[in-house]
Amino acid sequence: MGVNTFLLDRRTATLLVGGRKQTVGTLRRFYKITELDDERSAELDAAARITPSPAAALIVDISELPLADAPDKPVAAHLVLGWDEGRGTVTDFGWDYLPKLGYGVRDPASGNYTLHEERAGLLHDIDRTRAHELALIDADGKLIPHGQPRITACRSVRPYIAGYVEADCTFDSGTGAKLLVATSHDAPPPEQWFVGKRPMDVERYRQDGAKPKPV
Repeated sequence: MGVNTFLLDRRTATLLVGGRKQTVGTLRRFYKITELDDERSAELDAAARITPSPAAALIVDISELPLADAPDKPVAAHLVLGWDEGRGTVTDFGWDYLPKLGYGVRDPASGNYTLHEERAGLLHDIDRTRAHELALIDADGKLIPHGQPRITACRSVRPYIAGYVEADCTFDSGTGAKLLVATSHDAPPPEQWFVGKRPMDVERYRQDGAKPKPV
């Protein structure tokens, strides 16, 4: 199977969230991580230069899911992810901790997508009230950016393999994960070093305080 990479495309899509049109990015399947070469890596770098970054991104690949008002007829649904400023790619290994905002269902007549919420395997249309409850849009109806969560606590940091440590972290989303951190130092990063950072910020421990390159 392997881990697949998805590339932020220059094409955009129109997504209706709470009845309001939003312009979001689109993600196309690229290559498995193990299949990357110099040419493909250069294309990844180019994707990171697409600015400004969208507030969310719709995956071109589809999932077959039923609508709540027509449970016997699955429709083509596209996962919609929150997005980080400066990010150009994502993998399908947990979607790099990006939040899943819902699923976009395309209207054949207009070509636009409508964001739906998945509950108990069924897709429910998100109206304006629900969009506010989920903090998806602001008072003006604009899509609110939602990227990787911030780390609120780190319970332990332990050696993993040579050059890596494993950190058991909790996010401000209420979830948690064990993160692998590359380090060239004999001493592991202190637990407090993780607090306030995103998973993408702690991929490598830098004692000099330098920020890692954008994903």
